[in-house]
Amino acid sequence: TDVPLNEADFDDFVMKDGHLRYMKDGEECSKVGIDISYHNGDIDWDRVKADGVDFAMLRAGYRGYETGNINGDDRFREYIDGASKAGIDVGVYFFSQAITEEEVLEEADFLLSQIEGYDIVYPVVFDWEVVGSGEKARTDDIDLDMLNDIAAAFCNRIAENGYIPMIYINKVQGLYKYDLDRIAGFDLWIAEYKEHPEFPYRFAIWQYATDGKVDGIEGTVDMDVSLVDYSKERR
Repeated sequence: TDVPLNEADFDDFVMKDGHLRYMKDGEECSKVGIDISYHNGDIDWDRVKADGVDFAMLRAGYRGYETGNINGDDRFREYIDGASKAGIDVGVYFFSQAITEEEVLEEADFLLSQIEGYDIVYPVVFDWEVVGSGEKARTDDIDLDMLNDIAAAFCNRIAENGYIPMIYINKVQGLYKYDLDRIAGFDLWIAEYKEHPEFPYRFAIWQYATDGKVDGIEGTVDMDVSLVDYSKERR
């Protein structure tokens, strides 16, 4: 009952110039974003910027869901340099498969080492997902108390280092796996590919599509709309 509810009016989300935006009284109150990893291939960041993209969430690394090894995204440096040079604000995420607080702090510290020296305007994100698709993952049997502990530990480490922490979730994770009271102090990035999200609580970024089209990127791309202008947030 103490978790803030979503206050956005979904009737105010409109498609404009090919991208979803939040309009209030005729004024745009959102930012257009994409999230990418090496799978997106070669990117012309100047064309991406010209197409109206304000921010990009870049995968900086991941832990293997079978091996447990930490790896950097093969194109992270290329992407962050290109996006920054084109004037696109950047946030980053790490795909976690941690099963202990010790492991998640290892992930957070790896991520912090990857972004050292860069201007990270948008959040630094803990991305934990159910692997599914018949694959066996090391986190399949994780205790949900531990999941909440490691999410909070990751975010606290990020905040201690001066960045804005965030947790990436979908509706099922948000309602059945996370204790929202315990993570209420962290911004949420919600993934729901529907006309309107069914997740009832406050979120900062909505990943609304996986099949978006942006000039400068061949093929499809994940699309996001941010209800927070993080370029104006104080760290």
